[in-house]
This record gives sequence, structure tokens and C-alpha cells, in this order.
Amino acid sequence: MRVFIGGFTAAFILYCSSVQGNTVVADSGIAAKSFKNCQTDLRYLNQVVGWQVKWPRQWKSTISAGPTSGSDAISKWSQTPAALKLAIDKLRLGMSANETAPHAIVIRVKQQVKDLLSELTLANSKYTFNNLEHQNAALWNSLIRDEIAPAVSMFEKFLQNEYLPVANKSPGLSNIKGGADCFFNTVAWWTTLEPSQEEIEEVGRRYLNESHAQLLATGRKGDTVESMLKALRTETKSNHVGAKELITISELALVRAHDKTLSSFSNQANKEIVISEMPKYMQASAPAGYYGRSKGNTPARYIINPSRPNERRLMAEVIAFHEGIPGHHLWSAYPRETPSSGYNSGILEGWALYSEYLADEMDLYSTTYDRQGMITKHLWAASRLIVEPGLHLGDWSREDAIQFMMVNTVMSRTEIEIEVDRYIAMPGQSLSYILGADLILSERKRARNILGEKFVIKEFHDVILKAGVRPLPQVREDIRTWVQQANEVTL
Repeated sequence: MRVFIGGFTAAFILYCSSVQGNTVVADSGIAAKSFKNCQTDLRYLNQVVGWQVKWPRQWKSTISAGPTSGSDAISKWSQTPAALKLAIDKLRLGMSANETAPHAIVIRVKQQVKDLLSELTLANSKYTFNNLEHQNAALWNSLIRDEIAPAVSMFEKFLQNEYLPVANKSPGLSNIKGGADCFFNTVAWWTTLEPSQEEIEEVGRRYLNESHAQLLATGRKGDTVESMLKALRTETKSNHVGAKELITISELALVRAHDKTLSSFSNQANKEIVISEMPKYMQASAPAGYYGRSKGNTPARYIINPSRPNERRLMAEVIAFHEGIPGHHLWSAYPRETPSSGYNSGILEGWALYSEYLADEMDLYSTTYDRQGMITKHLWAASRLIVEPGLHLGDWSREDAIQFMMVNTVMSRTEIEIEVDRYIAMPGQSLSYILGADLILSERKRARNILGEKFVIKEFHDVILKAGVRPLPQVREDIRTWVQQANEVTL
């Protein structure tokens, strides 16, 4: 397996596109689907998967493919001005109906649009061709310069002058009509489960308590959770890790994981994974990294955010395992008779978080410090199950959510603000990690108890992986059917 730094031409973390067929749609991408029955402009504005994040990647792919194949792209993207005009019309309707998106989300989207506009209008923009010998190159550059850039400028001015002044001051769904129902609908859409608020919060508290105990076990006599988190936070501020070292640590972690895959799995990933740096325009509002599936001859990618590398050092290995092996990449590239298709955050993110625990069992973390990175990441994931209900069902302010995570995680305020704004923009999505992993871990414990020495971890993983993406209740049923059959054979 090769692991190296490549250019950015990645498929996206969420396995979808804001271009639906050949129709260009300026909305919140896959997040818009979760708001199908909700009256909120979060359907159209999203700093994680919105059009302003995803379209540029596709424009860059057009440049990479070369002008000879540019005719279809020119035809498709000529729809951009109309798509952005339609988005503005929809947002104006939201303004008149008091359905505006939360202020913090509008701020982030506006900045991204402004940064994108700056890139589009550069003399040597990465979204235009340098060599204009081919007719399509000149036509594409004209489209970018004379149609797309002015339309993006129009959208940015609209957000600044009209929309931002009336953006919703409340961060959650609780103040919109049907807000509670909207929240539970989004949870069900993302997770394929239907937990109550009490069940969500109980799982969150349980994982917080378990992670506290695990963290203390790595410390010294007299340490407290508070003192250890403070020390780790201080270390992240003071270390001098650079972006190159962060990437090297991640590369080595992926190589180690690949080499040990067969200790817990029947097969290794059948496609390579490379590491790419995240584009600069995304870094300020993006998480630490994400996975892009292979596409054609382009290998799968762990796309890493190299900004603030000193802060990201603590969780460098655990995030590499989550996004790469045995997480998203192993899931995507696991040998199957029928390729896995579709998107379901409950199983995909649940598997990736489960893989962080599995990596510990596989002895993949290189130091105690890196194991502490795993544990503190689980504190972060568990906190979401308290924060999201607080924001969307309670009366928590954005600052309340930030302060809760400042106390219960090791992350910096800057990173926490990015995360909290993600929970505001995409309610339900962040819950899928722990809820999915908890189902897998619970069913594994049940299977071990029933099968005893006959439990085979490789077979357990095959049951989950080989059938591909499906709802979490189906995953539970598949595991229990396997347990029943394996138990009957051993009787």
C-alpha cells in the first residue's frame, strides 16, 4: 500500500454532490435531505457540505481532466447563475417567513463565499486553464470570469447586505415551528434509529463516564480528569508540531494499520489510500479531516486539515484510523461480491468510530499520548449527545454549548466553535458516530457472551462489512442471525 501526499481531486466525505445529475443546485447538499420536513433555511446554507464547499472541487476536477473533455462541464456549469439566483429567491422567502438560518452559520458561509470569490477572480485562478489553445479552455475561462464569478459576487453581497442582518439569533431548532419534530426527523434520517431525548443523553453520559475512567487509567496517582485535560490542552498549545510532521504521523499510522489488518479481518482493503492536504479556503471552518472514496483511476484519499497542526497532533493517529484503516477506507475498499453503495451515516460513521476502539485492541496506537488522543476524541464524540439536544430541544445558547465542550473535551475554543456550528447546521449527523458505534459494540459484547470461545472477530466483522450500507436495525438483525446460526452449529 502506498501512502503519500497528493493533489486535491477528492471525492467527498459524504458520498454525494450538490450537482444532481446535470442539474446544478445551490443548497446544503446532502444535509438538505435531512431537513425535508423542516421549515428552516438550513436547507440552503451549510458551511460543511454546502455548494460553496463542493462546487469548487468539481471545477478543479474539470481543470485536472483537461479541456478536451470540457464541453459537458461548460454546459452543466452555465446553469450556475440561475442556480444562485434561485437560491437567493428561496432565502428571501425564508426571510419573509422567519425561517432564516442561525447567525453563526450565515457568518461562516458568507466568509467561504467571499474567499471563493477571491480565488475565482485571481489572474491565475486554479479554477481556470493556463493554456488556451483548445477552444474549450477559452470558453471555460470565460464562463468562470464572466458568469460564475459575478453570480458568486451577487450571492455574497446578498448575504452581507440583506440576509445577515435578519439571520436567526437562536442557534437551535427549538424556536421554529415544529422544531422538536424536525430534530427527531433529522436524527432518524442520519442515524436510521429513533431514540428519545433521554436515550440519546443516557448514551452520551455513559460514554463520557467510561472515557473519564479510561483517561484516568493512563495517568499518575493523584491525577483528576480536570487536571489531565488541562495538561493535555496546555501541551497542544505549546508543542511545535508542523503540518509536515502531522502528515508523516498519519502516514505511518495508516501503514501500521494496513500491515495489521489481517489480525482482525478476513481481508485487507483492495484499493490504495493516499493523503492529501485540504484546500486553504476550507480549512478555517472544516474539521480535522475526512475521507474521499476512490473514483476511476484516482485513489481513495484521507484529506487532512493541516491548519493549527499543534492542536491536531494529539488526535492525529486516531483520526487517521477513523478516516483510513480500519475505518472509512477499509469499509469502502473491503472486498465484496457486490460493491457497497448508498449513504447512511449511522453505519458508516458508527463503523469508523468503532474502528477507533478496535485500533486500540489491535495495538495500533504508538504511544500513551496517542491513546490519550483516542480517549479525548471519545469525550468529544460523547459530548455531542448532550450538546445537540441542549441546542435543539432545550434553550442552550451557542456559548452554553461551547462552554460544555470546553469543560468536557481537550479541544481549543477555535476547534470547538467549528464543531458546535456543525451541530447547529446539521442536527442529528454528529449523533450517528456514537449511536452507531454503541450498537456495534453492544452487539459484539452480546455475541461474545453467547458464543464464548467460538466467537471469531474476523467473522463478526465480515457480517458487518460484507453486506455494505444498510440501516442500523438491519445490522443488528444480521449480527443476531449470525450469532444464532453459529450457536446452533456449536451445540
